[in-house]
Amino acid sequence: MQKIDHLLLLIALAFPLLASSQVKQSLSLQDALQLAEENNLSAKSAEARELAARGNYRMTNSVFLPGLSVNASGVTTNDPLASFGYKLKQEIVTQADFDPAKLNDPDRIENFNTRLEVQQPLLNLDGIYARKAAKNQYEAMSLQTERIKTNIRYQVKKAYYMLELAQNAVDVLQTSVKVAESALKLTQDSESQGFVKHADVLEAMVRLDERKNQLSEAQNNLQSANEYLSHLLGMDLNTTIETTDSMILSPALAAWQASETSLETRTDVLAIEKQIQGAENMLKSEKMKFVPRVNAFGSYEWNDSKLLGTAANNYMVGATLSWTLFGGYKNIGSAQHAKAQLQEARYNYEDYLSQSQIQLNRAKRTMELKYQQVQSGKLAKEQAAESYRIRSDRFKQGLEKTTELLMAEALSSQKNLEYIQSIYNYQQSVFELELLLEKDINE
Repeated sequence: MQKIDHLLLLIALAFPLLASSQVKQSLSLQDALQLAEENNLSAKSAEARELAARGNYRMTNSVFLPGLSVNASGVTTNDPLASFGYKLKQEIVTQADFDPAKLNDPDRIENFNTRLEVQQPLLNLDGIYARKAAKNQYEAMSLQTERIKTNIRYQVKKAYYMLELAQNAVDVLQTSVKVAESALKLTQDSESQGFVKHADVLEAMVRLDERKNQLSEAQNNLQSANEYLSHLLGMDLNTTIETTDSMILSPALAAWQASETSLETRTDVLAIEKQIQGAENMLKSEKMKFVPRVNAFGSYEWNDSKLLGTAANNYMVGATLSWTLFGGYKNIGSAQHAKAQLQEARYNYEDYLSQSQIQLNRAKRTMELKYQQVQSGKLAKEQAAESYRIRSDRFKQGLEKTTELLMAEALSSQKNLEYIQSIYNYQQSVFELELLLEKDINE
């Protein structure tokens, strides 16, 4: 029995520590954006793809820079031709080696060769244009990375205020539950005094259960919003985030200059332009395969009967000109393929630009519509709140039924939530317009 008491005491002491293990962190919107820039996994993945594209571009340095290699090999043989050749390489041929008997049946010989080789490109026009295409792809990937980071900022803004919206919904419904509990208690007291029927008590109980269910759903939404924002910021999903910035309670219509709108300067559009330039250079590269290539080469080698020996040495320097006059229609087909890809890229660019303009026009109209809904929602909220206040006063005087009071309170809570939702929707429309314009909009 004493051991059980000790165990219960330890549990009681440990419980506050376990409860405090839930990490809480207060964040402003700017703090959240900074954390996302540093820790967001999608951004890191985009940066990795950019580094891979840069690596591909650097590989094309081989079009200009020399290739250098060192090789070492060793052989042993009694092959007549090889044996005499290795003696020449080692510079050990004597008059006796021309004896026909030795030439036809030589002794075994060992040769160790160390070779230094250099390959120097001189004129490879197809490689030069392929290098330009690789650079275009790298630049396009850099622009795409910037666009991804811009989109992540947009997602963080949405998630940050979604968390605040969810918290406001919980606060409103908690108040609604308290009102329903108070109404139920008053109704039960009135029933005990014979002023109301039991059906009114049951009605109040049903209303209370409805409010509690709505509160549970709102709390679940709050947890989901918290986890999603934590994911975007690269934080532990168990972290409880407390927002310190709030949505504007009475927002003004955002101001933007339509004359300054230019989709062609947006990073995703610029990325597509770079891809088109890359396709153009790839087409040129395919055409340049019909032009001769000129490359230089050189080697310096040592031959010895010992490993890494340097008893005898020689060098060779030269150049090659190669020209594929006909490759079984391979080069012609590759050029046609590159040309078709260029045409496809240009069509995709025009289509993407048109769709982006449609999105921008829709976003502008949506922002204005959402602003109007905020104004309407504000009036509806104020009217419902006033109606609930009047009915609440009449209920305290015994002039209103519990059902009517609860219906008025439910309508007031609903209009309050709708008003908060309308502000959030308006803010999201502003954020979407900022994403499409890639610039901040003053409100």
